[in-house]
Amino acid sequence: MKIGILTFHHVTNYGATLQACALWTFLNSQGYDVEIIDYRPLKIVWKYLRPLIPLKKPEKIFVNIPRAWKMRRFLLSLVKLSPKKFYDKKGLEYYRDKYDVVICGSDQVWCLDSFRGFDSAFFLDFINKETTRKISYAASFGNTVKLGNYRETISNLIAQFETILVRDSNSANIINNECNQKAIKVLDPTFLIEYDKIKTPPKIPGKYILLYFHDEIESKEAEFLKSLAKSENLTIISVDEPKEIAQINLESASPKEWLGLFSEASYIATNTFHGTIFSIIFQKPFNVFLRSDKQNKVADLLKNLNLEKRIFSFNEQPTREEIFDIDYASVSKILESKILESKQHLLQAISPQTSNDYTSKAVSNQELK
Repeated sequence: MKIGILTFHHVTNYGATLQACALWTFLNSQGYDVEIIDYRPLKIVWKYLRPLIPLKKPEKIFVNIPRAWKMRRFLLSLVKLSPKKFYDKKGLEYYRDKYDVVICGSDQVWCLDSFRGFDSAFFLDFINKETTRKISYAASFGNTVKLGNYRETISNLIAQFETILVRDSNSANIINNECNQKAIKVLDPTFLIEYDKIKTPPKIPGKYILLYFHDEIESKEAEFLKSLAKSENLTIISVDEPKEIAQINLESASPKEWLGLFSEASYIATNTFHGTIFSIIFQKPFNVFLRSDKQNKVADLLKNLNLEKRIFSFNEQPTREEIFDIDYASVSKILESKILESKQHLLQAISPQTSNDYTSKAVSNQELK
């Protein structure tokens, strides 16, 4: 069986890169011939390349060329991309009937409120439903809560999916209520595999706080983090965008180095979805400094794992015990069950006839090699 995956795979975001690799790795481990469809919409390419082009008023976007190259090498070393690369939807017609199954997702591929806007390709409109089965895995509408003018178009496209698996309650509600279809909530694919064999231990002496923020750190947050670092004798390290409060800024870390930093941190502060996920995967003390655009996905994940208290609140600042003591034994029990269910839903969606033959081999965690 040949499977195509359509997702965000060509950006310089750690979470996007790792979710694409994870979904491919898990499916490949099950014996499927799987590849990521190399679709790079010009709107997205332009967004990330524009700061490199001399303009009178260049848009302020953080772009790091060394990291971009490391991200690309990491991706190409681990996954199989489709033989053809396209920058527009018209080109995707080439893959109209080249696969038995095409999977849409994971990530915010259905978000209508980002700079990407509405792209019908991520609803698989280019796939021939007569020859190829359409499913989604952990697809998300992000912070979109209403389909608005796109409701009819999206509803018609969603109706062609055999199975709809989403990664948050907001996305499930939109599918159920606005598209009148059944959606099942599953985990982000980064939970489906293990990372021990690829993470690179950081070359940093002593213990540290790891910052992974996509926005500016607010003044109150900075004061809290500096106070915590001083009281615990921890170095403050920022990975991704440089932060003023960090003693060490690692702007060009590779995905392997990024994973290593998470695995060895004494405490993690983040405002991102995948920063939250990898804090949990490596069972680290952490807090999420939640922004409004992350409410749907981050809060939903933490609620499912009984980790709502990890959301930082200045109204109820946590004690040291509350910061560093997390009952990961209880979290692991919940998580193991949800990982099993997610794998079952995915494999059943791909090959419905195999659902009764599901074995423990199929659900064992796979490692990126």
